[in-house]
Amino acid sequence: MKKGNIIKIVISIAVMVLLGYLALFGIKIGDKTIIHSARDIKFGLDINGGVTIVYEAQVEDGKEITADDLEKSKTVIQKRLEAKNIYDYIIRLDTNTNQINVEIPTDTSDTTVDPLAAVEGLDKTAVIQFRDPDGNVLLEGDDIVSAKYSDDPTDNTGMPNPHVVLTFSSDGTKKFAEATGNLVNKEMPIYLDDECITSPVVNSKIDSSTAIITVGQGTNAEKKEIAEEYAMLIDSGSLPFSLNVINKEYIGPYVGQHALDVSVKAGIIALILICVIMIVIYRLPGIVSTISLMIYTSILLLIIANTGTTLTLSGIAGLILSIGMAVDANVIIYERLKEELAKKLAYKKAFDKSFKNAMSTIVDGNITTIIVALVLYILGSGMVKGFGIVLAIGIILSLFTAVVITKWILKQFMPMANKGTFLFGLKKEVE
Repeated sequence: MKKGNIIKIVISIAVMVLLGYLALFGIKIGDKTIIHSARDIKFGLDINGGVTIVYEAQVEDGKEITADDLEKSKTVIQKRLEAKNIYDYIIRLDTNTNQINVEIPTDTSDTTVDPLAAVEGLDKTAVIQFRDPDGNVLLEGDDIVSAKYSDDPTDNTGMPNPHVVLTFSSDGTKKFAEATGNLVNKEMPIYLDDECITSPVVNSKIDSSTAIITVGQGTNAEKKEIAEEYAMLIDSGSLPFSLNVINKEYIGPYVGQHALDVSVKAGIIALILICVIMIVIYRLPGIVSTISLMIYTSILLLIIANTGTTLTLSGIAGLILSIGMAVDANVIIYERLKEELAKKLAYKKAFDKSFKNAMSTIVDGNITTIIVALVLYILGSGMVKGFGIVLAIGIILSLFTAVVITKWILKQFMPMANKGTFLFGLKKEVE
């Protein structure tokens, strides 16, 4: 084997070890965590428990609250929770009392974090209005299509300050152009729930379909937090009525830490057994699949930990399922390789042909699973949506692992084909 191939194999093993270390321990400098490890993964209601909040609709005397109003409120709260990366939630409506019960997971083990902070902003009406100096409403919520947080300097004035990018509807764009044209050199205050959050001076007529809301005083971290909250509230839409919190309390886990421990142990045992079986059946490619599978698992855990995705037992099932799909891709490739080697093809030709023939099967299988995951995410809610997210991330990553990582590592072992195909799962020699 050439020296260059040996170096590349050593690099692959070093990458596996490094990613494994990061997945287990992360990187922390002082009190600041640079890379979160698997220990920092957030777990759902079923494992950690959380808080339950009961909201009661507040309306003016004589106004009736309809079932549609409550459903709209549920949708708005769902969007606000998901904007906070909280997908494991339960929302119940009581049409008799006009109450909304929300359950979300929180980590009560960290005493430095207020476990009720995650529900802040859920009960805000979030009515946004652009007004003139006399208080007349020029644009409001229905004229805005989306609101996104950004610190991209190209969105604003060249400074990477936290801000909110608003996108108007076609009618909203026309209203905004008309309003700015009439208010040149004058202020156009922007209100959120009747509170003026900024009051920019209009320099010229603006025909753009977007507008910027900047955040005033405070540190960059404080302005970032405020801008993210504005974006979340505006983008989720306004509530049809104000909500009054009548009760907050902690709730225990549905299944508890024991179920998590059992699931983790079962997953580790299954992973070890899979690696052993792959090595016994496919020999050298089995070792390659073990390396790529460890890299895959480490990257998957790092993605979940560092994106703040809440992991439930159903999400763990999605994670294990995606690992199974990653193994399945390796099996398809190796079986194709064995078939080509059995035809007494030279290893390089057999290698190229096996990957070419296996790719269509692997891509088709993964694409259909990704479609299922997207349907679960789009149409599902709560834990179902969380399962879809984990599954989609895992499947996309497994496809990358099979097409790129496994292929690259296995290619480094090509010179060893001269030692005989026994190393590749066959007893016959390549002629």
